Amino acid sequence: MTCRQLVLLFVLLPFVAAACRPEPPTPNANFTADRLIIGVTGDGVYRLTLAELQAAGLDLPTLDSKQMQLMQGDTAVPYLLQDDALIFYGRAADSRYTNTRPYLLQTGQPGELMTETAVTPAVNAATTVTHTLRLEENRLYEARALDAKQTDPWFWHKISQGQSVDIPVTLPAVADGPARLHLHLWGQTHSPDVANDHDLDVLVNGQPVGTIRWDGPTHHQARLTLPPGLLRAGENSITLDNETPGAVLLDIMLLNWLELELPILPTAVNDVLTFQTGTDTAQSRFGSAVTLTNFSAVPLVLDVQDPAHPTRLPTRDTDGGVMVDVNAGMQVTAVGPQGFRSPDSLALARQSTWRSPDNQADLLIITTDALAPALTPLVEARQAQGLAAAVIPVAEIYDAFGGETSPESIQQFVAYAATTWQDPKPRYLLLVGDATTDYRGYDTAVALPANHVPSLLVPVAYSGETVSDGRLADVDGDGQPDLAVGRLPVDSVAEVESLVARTLAYETGTAVPTALFVTDASESRFAGMAERLWQKAGIPETAVTHLNGVAADEVTAVWNKGAWLATYIGHGSLGLWGKENILNLDAVSNLRAEQPAIVMQLTCLTGLFAQPGIESLAEVMLQHKYGPVLTVAATSLTLSDHQEPFAAALLQNLTDPTVQRIGDAFQQAKLSLDIGNNGLREVSDTFVLLGDPSALIVRPMAGGD
Repeated sequence: MTCRQLVLLFVLLPFVAAACRPEPPTPNANFTADRLIIGVTGDGVYRLTLAELQAAGLDLPTLDSKQMQLMQGDTAVPYLLQDDALIFYGRAADSRYTNTRPYLLQTGQPGELMTETAVTPAVNAATTVTHTLRLEENRLYEARALDAKQTDPWFWHKISQGQSVDIPVTLPAVADGPARLHLHLWGQTHSPDVANDHDLDVLVNGQPVGTIRWDGPTHHQARLTLPPGLLRAGENSITLDNETPGAVLLDIMLLNWLELELPILPTAVNDVLTFQTGTDTAQSRFGSAVTLTNFSAVPLVLDVQDPAHPTRLPTRDTDGGVMVDVNAGMQVTAVGPQGFRSPDSLALARQSTWRSPDNQADLLIITTDALAPALTPLVEARQAQGLAAAVIPVAEIYDAFGGETSPESIQQFVAYAATTWQDPKPRYLLLVGDATTDYRGYDTAVALPANHVPSLLVPVAYSGETVSDGRLADVDGDGQPDLAVGRLPVDSVAEVESLVARTLAYETGTAVPTALFVTDASESRFAGMAERLWQKAGIPETAVTHLNGVAADEVTAVWNKGAWLATYIGHGSLGLWGKENILNLDAVSNLRAEQPAIVMQLTCLTGLFAQPGIESLAEVMLQHKYGPVLTVAATSLTLSDHQEPFAAALLQNLTDPTVQRIGDAFQQAKLSLDIGNNGLREVSDTFVLLGDPSALIVRPMAGGD
């Protein structure tokens, strides 16, 4: 066989392999008639009539527990069938990523009916019960407050020295007796020379009830006892007063939430009453009878101490209301006909075959319904190159893998495909869509992305937490990605079409035999790092252009002369290279190179594609007509000492002609890191590839200058 024949065979092999593989699965927007997703955003008793279920599209002729199963995740949810309606206890979402907890109602499977609790007969009557009111609003994001125990970075009020905050509280029929106030705060400032550098006076209805003191940038929970008669039915106020100077001149704290635990009369408000029973041994042994009043009709009474498995409490009519026997440790919810909640959403589940083990794809593309058609040219190009590509609408993943609209559902799908689908298993994961760190939309001033493909949050040392696309592809749970991951962080069809066209044009272009290195001159170590990197990668010094400490105009002028690779090393922020404006967002518009360079940004935060309301430097570069289509950048703050091993491995892969696709170079560089070192783990987690991981690397011809 001649050399020419060998070359021809090598070129044709991918096409032959592609012809032998099964056709990759294609997305569809069909809906099932036997699976209904019920979205719930708050705790309470929910009621759905048969007519409402049928109107939502569920194929359900009658309500029959033998043919109707209610699930939340992998857990069966007990329910009641009453007056031609389905009744169940629903819970608010406890996920960082979504406001909605999904319940799945599917036909053709037997369900679990709610049982009745066996209660010790009462020997005494309780005229009051205990009610807990939790008050919380999420307005302020503070990632620095995250630690091993505290996973919620959203706070309600910032209370600076010299300020006070008044919180109005509306209470039901308050009974006589002491109450308890529970507050959760975080100290934002710290004076190391002063013990207990935070102090806060608390007043209820204008009366001082205590002073809270604690030390340092730490979380603090305080419990104060309120005397009988201080709280009243109707309007009350809680004042957190930091006006009086304390132990330090600068004292800033954040309020997370507060709870009031108070005695109330067992009187319904809007046909609903919630209360808890005590844990004293007498009540545990003998039980108590509570008479419930102010209901429009006999209420349904549930013990929801185990909210995933509530049970029904029997009631009996009395002259003064409805009586129920309770034991210690119960969480009771009573609801009359007007107090049932309605779900926040009802939607038939999407029909898909993503759980079929017969699927096969080399490239997984996860996107939204709106953006999927714009990816057709990319899919056709990859399949012509021998890569089977599957386009998966993220909505179908949610419905097939638990129903929750979260990155954890995406992670489950990727793990399933990578372990269950046919060989060859998926190697590349491309996410097409925008993202945000404000998953629940707390910041109402910033609109959530229309085409949202969420990323996972991971803890980091210097900024609390950030997004990590790589963790979505951690199949075996070892902390490292098992697929090469890239993202197109865009929100419109036009942006996807442009990036796809520019990516395919890049692959057919000719590389300029110049490697551009730009370094921050504020510290000499950055220039030294650049020299080590190009030497380790085997890039001849004659093929390197090194700019040290220059301004943006000079960077773009040299860049426009052409380079196959552009690397920046130095300080940086979300929209800036260097402390002295080496490259900024405005300067990106000056890029004019016809053949894009692969861009590697060894700095901080320029790749943070999920910052609400703000586009990072890497995003702006990616979307510019003459910008790069392949960019490696960080979503967090990491040290150069930890970036260098990753950069060295990546550059060596980029210059290795046996490594054909950018994702392989990127993935191998990540796998070379010892993530037992926390700094290297953060580099692995937070350096992202913005671009298609299956894109071919266009490098200078061998022997080029």
